[in-house]
Amino acid sequence: MSQPAGRRAMLTGFLLTAVFDVGLALVAFSVAERLGAGDRIAYLVSGIGPLTMMAITWIRARTLSGASAVILLFLLLSSAATLFGGADQRLLIAKDSLVTGGFGAVCLLSLLLPRPLMFYFGAKFATDGTREGMRHWSSLWQYPDFRASQYRITIVWGLGFLLEAALRIAAAYGIDDFELANTVATLLPFAFLAALIGYSIRTGMRARAAGLARARAAAESLATAPAVGTA
Repeated sequence: MSQPAGRRAMLTGFLLTAVFDVGLALVAFSVAERLGAGDRIAYLVSGIGPLTMMAITWIRARTLSGASAVILLFLLLSSAATLFGGADQRLLIAKDSLVTGGFGAVCLLSLLLPRPLMFYFGAKFATDGTREGMRHWSSLWQYPDFRASQYRITIVWGLGFLLEAALRIAAAYGIDDFELANTVATLLPFAFLAALIGYSIRTGMRARAAGLARARAAAESLATAPAVGTA
């Protein structure tokens, strides 16, 4: 895929996410409340946003991506907690912090493994998915700059989602208006995700540039080195 085409695909993905995962969810919540639905029912109705986005992904790609499956799982867990949870309405918002905060904790714990968690996410999203592409990605682990970049990305994602979880809880119990608290909590994970993806892309590009510079330097060194056996 060419670079402009790749940028267009990424922009299209962000726009669809903004319109359906965020925009439609907030509109559905607001409309449901204005029609007389309680907070719990309105929260469930807002799930139409992510479900619509999943349908669009299926129509475009004819497959259920791993990301869509994760969103579906989160939606089912959130719905179950909404229906069978306690009477505390603020728990409807705060409970999702267990998912994002848990992911952040898993990222940090993965630093104890031979390769951190974000290395495997990179293998999924930074390659074309072919065997050759995956093999090339794995081969990059031999370079110190690449290894360091994967550890940095994993640390930033882990701390980022722990902070997002804390802010979600603060919004749930610190903002008096439930609809406003729900809006803030809905926007928070996407804001953090956009920032973390941007950081990961910049870090990956710097690591790639460093690797290319190292390869050029090695090639120039071989080209200028005297041939074996010459005076």
